[in-house]
Amino acid sequence: MSIKRLIQIEYKKMKLNRFWKQVSVANVVIILLTLITKFTFSASGTSSSALSTVSIIDTFVKSVFIVWQAVLIAMIIVDEFKSKTALLLFSYPIERKRILTSKLILTVILTFSGMLITMIFVNVIAFSLSTILPFVDYHVSINDIILLGVTTITSICMGMAPLFIGMQNKSTITTVVSSIAIVSLTVGSGIGDGSRMINILPVSIALGSIGIILAYIAIKKISTDDTIF
Repeated sequence: MSIKRLIQIEYKKMKLNRFWKQVSVANVVIILLTLITKFTFSASGTSSSALSTVSIIDTFVKSVFIVWQAVLIAMIIVDEFKSKTALLLFSYPIERKRILTSKLILTVILTFSGMLITMIFVNVIAFSLSTILPFVDYHVSINDIILLGVTTITSICMGMAPLFIGMQNKSTITTVVSSIAIVSLTVGSGIGDGSRMINILPVSIALGSIGIILAYIAIKKISTDDTIF
């Protein structure tokens, strides 16, 4: 069975309608948080160039969806080992690695889709509000768009690392908590002065590569080691 077919089966099995509703809620929350943040910093006299609207949106979107990606990984991979339902899954005449890869790819597709939709929607709303709200400045350059595109991809790759961490003791909580720690270190820190690790391209690419490598190691171990059950 092809990976594409496995992804389609997994998607239908998950019944993800509620997750898309959560994406809609996340859009509203991110807009409100962006407005509150801009108003707060504007009132305190912080320079708009030091904390741009685009940067704030990017921080909230990446933070929300890296954690959301970990929740998906915990739900469709880690929890199956915790509850032992993976034993039934791996009894089918399909390669373990193929099954696990399809699950991980599905989390990447859903995360990227949600992040892209949210990024476009929230930025459009912010641009519209900038014409009527004086504390909402909106300026974006081609370089900003390129940086956002690259770091969006690397952040999703980085977001695969919790699979490796969570599978060490088959803990869904550890999976999600590790993603929060990753967000705090790479996305949340340094927002005020623009020194966020995720925005330093060599570092961002390195972090994304580490995420892919850790996910690969986790899948390889699960695929070849029966003691993990």
